[in-house]
Amino acid sequence: MISKTEGLVLRGYRMSESSKVVVIYTRNAGKVRVVARGARRPRSKFGASVEPITWGAYVYYSRENRDLQTLSEGEILYAFEGLKRVYRRLAYASAVCDLLDRLTPEEDPNSLLCSITLDSLRWMETVEEASVELPLWYFQLKAAAMLGYRPHLSGCVACGTRITGDVACFDAGRGGTVCRRCDRGGIEVKLATVRYLEHLQTARADRIDDEGFRGIDTGEARRVLRGFLWRHIENRGQVKSLDFLNRLLAAESPPAPYGS
Repeated sequence: MISKTEGLVLRGYRMSESSKVVVIYTRNAGKVRVVARGARRPRSKFGASVEPITWGAYVYYSRENRDLQTLSEGEILYAFEGLKRVYRRLAYASAVCDLLDRLTPEEDPNSLLCSITLDSLRWMETVEEASVELPLWYFQLKAAAMLGYRPHLSGCVACGTRITGDVACFDAGRGGTVCRRCDRGGIEVKLATVRYLEHLQTARADRIDDEGFRGIDTGEARRVLRGFLWRHIENRGQVKSLDFLNRLLAAESPPAPYGS
């Protein structure tokens, strides 16, 4: 069957001297793996349409009960050049693509998740350099909600009471924040950090308070997000791009690596 779709290239890897396997998150079919024959040749007909962080239109031949389909056409619709020209932005964009790959099963369509991913990358392309991490947080929280494991941030996940004071506890195993009385070993987090993450979880990308990002403890927020996501993807392989962000952030600001 011939399938036509738009999609985002998440990654690619070598298959042979001339061909490569490309992982594309498509709007119509979810994540698919296709063989792009001849894509590694200098004058390949696919050109840059099969490069990571590229939004394109693709035509491929699909067969049931096959893990790999065959790509026949690829056309760039949007190349995200603003991300690829700036090393730091590229690192965060790669993390979005890597997480989307790890979080989603094969051929499980989710057009809303696809749209959230594109919103996050476009925002990442234009946001101030100092806030380039913010769209990654937005993506992590929105993706978790769409995939069925949204963290509870509006009160105590155990007893339901609203958390007051200056400090909350976050327990990844129990799925969110807990009050002092219900805490069984969660990590302490400033309540302002929790409130800002809740804002990211519920607001649209164009309604996010950028100023609030600069006023919270970013190290705390990273630990919360990394710990929660890792709870759900630890059996799906290493997210190398997040490990790279660890090293990048540690070099820039030793006290606040991305996660613990």
